[in-house]
Amino acid sequence: MSRKYIVTIILVLVFLSGVTYAVNYTNPRASEITEYSPSHWHDEHGVTHEAVSHSGGTDRYGCHNASVPYHCH
Repeated sequence: MSRKYIVTIILVLVFLSGVTYAVNYTNPRASEITEYSPSHWHDEHGVTHEAVSHSGGTDRYGCHNASVPYHCH
């Protein structure tokens, strides 16, 4: 095999890996995310500061999946 052929194969594999990562790890609900007291934060005990208290853990995107409106940190 020529060096050019091997380099082309490697570049195609790197490109396909990037596409696969982007498709599988993109938040499918991104269009639903709305602004919810952008300055609020949660301490290590889960207490909300500088916003109306809201509950619910975060999903794999760092978003409150049970809160309305759906929002991320």
